[in-house]
Amino acid sequence: MDVTSTHTKNPLADWDISASAKAGDDEKIARARILINGSVEYDKEFDPAVSSWQKHLVQKGQYPGDNTVQVIVTSDQGDDTGSDDEWSD
Repeated sequence: MDVTSTHTKNPLADWDISASAKAGDDEKIARARILINGSVEYDKEFDPAVSSWQKHLVQKGQYPGDNTVQVIVTSDQGDDTGSDDEWSD
């Protein structure tokens, strides 16, 4: 499972968060979660499971301040794969 997350400064306020995942050959994506500064901002289960996923969240996090984004993707086999992104501005 390949999981990524990125952040960009939103010109209006705060941050935009982009997350994506691509499943390996023998797995599918059953659930995706995005936590921003410890709070769940996105949580979705897929039935049927999917082979790829992406999500863009607008105006999240804090500016200025310390920010963390954790993306957790669960495979149809029950395995979790994550991506962490941290920044301060």
